[in-house]
Amino acid sequence: MTPNFSNKQCAELFKALADETRLRIIHILFDRERCVSELMQILDLAQSHVSHHLKTLKSAGMIQSRRDGHKICYSLHPQIRSNLQETRQESIDLGCCEVNFK
Repeated sequence: MTPNFSNKQCAELFKALADETRLRIIHILFDRERCVSELMQILDLAQSHVSHHLKTLKSAGMIQSRRDGHKICYSLHPQIRSNLQETRQESIDLGCCEVNFK
């Protein structure tokens, strides 16, 4: 992700965030990395639904994944993580706008 976004890039970020479940996933990942099974339990959703939302967020460059044996774990993309405000307010600066979680 770069600091100067085109209108198309901004639209893709908004599209990825335009779902309550995806916003919840981002909020959950503020604290730490989570595996799919943990996200399923927290969100009370089937694996297929969680995976669909994770794919959308990953395609938008907001999260990243890593394999841990048979598990796949997700965390905020380093650029998103670095944009978290130092005050630890729950907000992220996407470059084109700032999103606050309350």
